[in-house]
Amino acid sequence: MLKERALEYYQHKGCNCAESIIRAANDEYGLGINEEGLKAFGGFGGGMQCGSVCGAVCAGIGAISAKEIETNAHQTETLESKCNAMMSGFKEKFGSVFCTKVRKENFEKGSRCGKVVEGAAEVLESIMK
Repeated sequence: MLKERALEYYQHKGCNCAESIIRAANDEYGLGINEEGLKAFGGFGGGMQCGSVCGAVCAGIGAISAKEIETNAHQTETLESKCNAMMSGFKEKFGSVFCTKVRKENFEKGSRCGKVVEGAAEVLESIMK
């Protein structure tokens, strides 16, 4: 399952929230993102390194895009609704999409933002089916 893979990357492989979600989704759904593309998601962790939109949400949007887009976003009818579902599902689960708020309310000393990574993976998995 996606959340187990994401937690493995997060808790045992040194990945941040965004890296964990995109790497797990790439494995799980065969998205075909190469190593350079995966590394591009590193800067989204920690709310784009500045507490903005949670990196796990950003990576979820990236995974949806990789799966849905054939040529470009403007020609992909399903993209908007699935991206909106990712944003709203995460917000429903955590009360916000912003790292500063989500982290403040969900960070735990031993698992850090593991609960957030797990929740983002659950939302993404429901969309990717």
